Amino acid sequence: MAEQTFQFGEQWHGRCFVCGEVYKNYHTGDRVCEKCTERYRKNHFFRDVHDLSSCFVTILPETESIMGEDMHKGFDDLFLASGQGNANPRELLEKVFTYKLLLPCGQPSLFEMKHLAQFAGIGNTWVLDLSPYIWSGTLKDLRSWAVMSLAVEHKIKNLALWTAGNAGYSLAKMVHRWNATVSEVERKTVYSLVDSSAPPEMVVNLRSLQCRVAPVSTGSGTILSREQLYHVVASMAEEEKESYWQVTDGWDGVGIFIYSLLARQCFYLLKHELEQRNITPSNIYILLPLGTGNLLLGFVRGMEQVNQAERAKVVAAVPFGDHMMMPFLPPGPKVNDRPKMRRDQPEAPKLTGFYSPLSPCLWHLAQDRDFSHAGAVDFIEVDRASQIEAAARILGSAQTPTVASEPSALIAFGALKQLAQRVRDYGLTSESCVALVVNSGFGIMGMEEQKFFTESIFAFR
Repeated sequence: MAEQTFQFGEQWHGRCFVCGEVYKNYHTGDRVCEKCTERYRKNHFFRDVHDLSSCFVTILPETESIMGEDMHKGFDDLFLASGQGNANPRELLEKVFTYKLLLPCGQPSLFEMKHLAQFAGIGNTWVLDLSPYIWSGTLKDLRSWAVMSLAVEHKIKNLALWTAGNAGYSLAKMVHRWNATVSEVERKTVYSLVDSSAPPEMVVNLRSLQCRVAPVSTGSGTILSREQLYHVVASMAEEEKESYWQVTDGWDGVGIFIYSLLARQCFYLLKHELEQRNITPSNIYILLPLGTGNLLLGFVRGMEQVNQAERAKVVAAVPFGDHMMMPFLPPGPKVNDRPKMRRDQPEAPKLTGFYSPLSPCLWHLAQDRDFSHAGAVDFIEVDRASQIEAAARILGSAQTPTVASEPSALIAFGALKQLAQRVRDYGLTSESCVALVVNSGFGIMGMEEQKFFTESIFAFR
């Protein structure tokens, strides 16, 4: 079984996330920017990699077909609804995703949580909640819709990915629905590779959707590289002549693109709401959990397309201890850093690991950590105590708004207090700040996550 590469439509082009070089006619084989390759090899993290292009990616798909003013509108699916008029997202996206994929995705919500603002000591706290998506209840559903659209357009029959659960479940459910409505020749197969520590019920759920599943023992937090995944998928395939598209986070590319559209639209709608209250939108801080980098890079790309004077600052919340940015964040001078309540590592296995296809892009983000610079991404480590404290606020009393949020998503909420303190440390007024927390949703949880919920988060109920 060979890995399939194909060229996106002419409406797409590629751009290197690191140096900004633009490449016409984006092809899935366009992986690492030639201009940046030698630059990576001088960095200790990359120099031992035998073949950079087989492991990492920096050239990502983009399009200029969607204008900024389109993102001010509300939608009946995929993106946020608003009072500024309705439009069908498929009409907005049809110049990009030419196949009209008649699969609903669901709709996220944007709302204010005043009790969280009081809890964190921030003037205003809003939540972009992605849990209402209908397939897996997570952000992965939006990405799966984009992947499926291109797979149908380019007649790709096999999709393969390494997954912690949600990405594979989301894509498998969508493919299962697709297969029920088309002829046999049009049906598709999903190959999901999961860590052997994955809960048995997750493997059962995937297989019940006709997904080919391979539990692979790699060690805690390890993610298979592209070459390693190829050999495993090839051993699973029944037809050696068939090919597949590798859509692990980062390799698909369109996940980052679709998240960037959501980021732009969310920012515009929140900006409009704040202006109605005479609140300056320049002090918006977007807090989101960092996994392999798809969501983070999508929001960074989205903010790059916003007027620089109004741009919101993106802040990534990471678990204390092991996380994807560990190799790129050397210990530096701390700005009035308070000791954590406890040093226990939080339960967020989907955010841990040391390999990501997007590593060069994440490394690039770590080069500028100026908190006062809106274009620079900052990182906040969250310990278990902060994670539990925040969970009690968003999953607790019925008298306050609640959010469906799994442990890995709760990391973003756990960073709220540290964000408020960091703002004050830099001489800003936390009362004038607006925190937008991105809740990545509530999907499939492993056994350790379930135990963490039972003993630490739901214990207060």
